[in-house]
Amino acid sequence: MLRNKKFYINLSLTTGILLSLCSYARAAEVNKDIEDIHKIWNIKFNQDVNFDDETKREITIKDSHENILETEINLKNGKTIIVSSPKEGYKVGETYTLNIGGKVHSKDLKPIKAPKSYIFRIKEKTADYKHKEEVNTTISTAINALRNGAETEWEVIALAKAGKTIPDTYVKRIEADFKKSNGVLDQPTDYERIVLGLLAAKADPTNIGGYNLIEKIYNNEDLESQGINAYIYGLIALDSKEYSVPDSAVWTREKLINVILDERTKDKGWDFAGIKADPDMTGMALIALAPYKDIPKVKKAIDEGVEKLISLQKESGAFASYNVENTESISQVIMGLCANGIDPTDSRFIKNGKTMIDALMTFKTADGGFSHLKNGRNDVKATEQALLALQAYKNLKEKNSVSIY
Repeated sequence: MLRNKKFYINLSLTTGILLSLCSYARAAEVNKDIEDIHKIWNIKFNQDVNFDDETKREITIKDSHENILETEINLKNGKTIIVSSPKEGYKVGETYTLNIGGKVHSKDLKPIKAPKSYIFRIKEKTADYKHKEEVNTTISTAINALRNGAETEWEVIALAKAGKTIPDTYVKRIEADFKKSNGVLDQPTDYERIVLGLLAAKADPTNIGGYNLIEKIYNNEDLESQGINAYIYGLIALDSKEYSVPDSAVWTREKLINVILDERTKDKGWDFAGIKADPDMTGMALIALAPYKDIPKVKKAIDEGVEKLISLQKESGAFASYNVENTESISQVIMGLCANGIDPTDSRFIKNGKTMIDALMTFKTADGGFSHLKNGRNDVKATEQALLALQAYKNLKEKNSVSIY
């Protein structure tokens, strides 16, 4: 007498290999390292699947903290269930588990032979890209050139983004300073800058020495005193971890976006004085506005800002502020473009065969740092900004990550 065919499952990988999951994966075992942060899983069965709500509930993807991710699940050709990635994609370095529960069943209501689980980890992309070797080498040497260590917020951010551990002394010093000053700093941008530094150091800006620095940004009556610079970094700081801002705040996100748009120069860029577009401030504004490019007026301003930067680029591939080519101007433009998912080495930004990465490298010093002007000495601010720019470019090309803050 013929026996009924058992209902079983295989997983289809991007390589085209079929992996039979006839037993559970051990808890510590990673079945596959994957580069694609938008990986789509094809779960193939040997019989037509009864694609009802119970089957859908039995197929989940969890992160390493057992949180169930929101994914779209569809049926293809009767026997293949397709599981999409989360809308924002998987996180590089994180481990996930694809679970297929025992209540998944065929059209004739046969249950799956046994529940299955498949563990996968997202790794950094290894694909080659323009300037890859030079960028990685320069990041390493520039880190060593920051002799003072984690002294300034920009150093802290640059070091953290390069994978370095920030010493506890940084956060302790900030806490002590706030207690000493009773939570009052001289300028609004001081709060904004420190928020970004604390986050890089894995500290909580909402409770530093008993003070909430996020509240000190969105309820800061003096923000206007520093103009466009404070508006830009105020928005960047609030979005650095998607902090909640009450509708009653002095500065809501909507208000900050609108004032940044209102402060544009007549030639469609940004400048501290508001007169003529400057690459530094235009790059900074593009970073702040990047999360809101789904808003038509913001998208239009970003596109016009990018076009303005194209026209401002020098024949050397560099950028100049007040007619002086310098490291910081190039760095801010690179970060602004990367924040919007724009490759700073694409054809629009090549002059005489030189990219702005090529131009940035002409400011390197003998000890591995960067000078403010060509042929100058290692300058801490220039090195910090160059490090951030190179890391932003590296992240864009290797991780599909667009935010440096």
